[in-house]
Amino acid sequence: MSALSFLAARASPAGAFVLALAGGVSLARAGERFGARIGYGASLAAMIQTVAYLGPARVNGPLTQALTAPMMGALERRGVGRLGQFLACAAGRIAHNTLATAFFVFVLLGGLDAYAGTYDKLLGWLSLPPPGVGGALALTAMMIIAWAALASAIQVHFYRRGLRRWPTTVGPDDHEEAVGDAGSRRERRFDPRAVAVAAAVAFGLLLATTDWPLLAAVAAWLAVAWAVSRPDREAVPTGVVLALLIGGASFGFSLMGGLGVEEGLRRATRAILLVLVATWLRAAAGSTGVREVARRSLGRLRLVPAVAEAGDLLDELGTGGRLAPSGRALLGALGSARKRPLAVIDAVLGWVATESDRFRASAAAPVARLRLRPSDGALVALAATPGVALMVG
Repeated sequence: MSALSFLAARASPAGAFVLALAGGVSLARAGERFGARIGYGASLAAMIQTVAYLGPARVNGPLTQALTAPMMGALERRGVGRLGQFLACAAGRIAHNTLATAFFVFVLLGGLDAYAGTYDKLLGWLSLPPPGVGGALALTAMMIIAWAALASAIQVHFYRRGLRRWPTTVGPDDHEEAVGDAGSRRERRFDPRAVAVAAAVAFGLLLATTDWPLLAAVAAWLAVAWAVSRPDREAVPTGVVLALLIGGASFGFSLMGGLGVEEGLRRATRAILLVLVATWLRAAAGSTGVREVARRSLGRLRLVPAVAEAGDLLDELGTGGRLAPSGRALLGALGSARKRPLAVIDAVLGWVATESDRFRASAAAPVARLRLRPSDGALVALAATPGVALMVG
């Protein structure tokens, strides 16, 4: 149920925190019942499952709860009280939100000077904090801490209520099992491992600079790669909308930060290309391909705590054919609940508990046979060619 909840949080244009709460309760239950290691294995498997559906773009929405929920369940298992869980959750949220803010400031916006310029134009009339870089950082720190406190308080209350109301017995799973997805059955032109490497190369080049020659070269490569890779289009609408939203925000903040139109266009173009490369990865590899790359990568890292458990749980999740019936069950639970906040919360908590305990592991899917061909090497090499523009510049 974590995968379904996190998938909804990533797909929705707003309310990611609220939508991800249900998945967080399920992961907290795993941490409480089986310990932090298995809890984090379940968390990693759920996040991979959402990437297989939507690609890696906008993964940040449910990520904080994926990082904190198993820990909170493990603390509940050890008898740690509300305050201890709140402090642990807030620390995790502050760390994650600080890193996310740093990525926005230095990659999408253009650095501290642009960030401070935006702050001065929007909030320069305030006397506290003072204008400039110091004031911008002080206000940002206050906002991160305030949001961490509010969100952590909600998480602690929601999770503890869910864990205490978790039923002891649940009937067998009566959902019909759907098999696979249409996009996964399509014959792929490229090995998904080559697709992942090519996307990583393009992503790294985009992070290196915003020079127009490199941006143009990456855009040209992406257009060619998209045309020849036989992509499916399930995640494309979400990716395009997200690319336009992030690109527009980057351009607007760059202008307010005093970077100028030309610099704003370059940074907006890079932001759009970053999202489109991530969208192409999902489209070209397919849902099954993304899962297979993740499964093999986890297999090479099995000595890392929780990674082996994530690989085993990912196999048990299967292709996700139960997500649709579970989604319908959620709609039914919400439809029958009283239109009161507490009644809606309890309906969601009851749905999470019921669906989680009804879950039965899927039959192990046969290991996909992947074979690298010359065209796969050409794809990766072509992805690296925009680096020539970087070296020439």
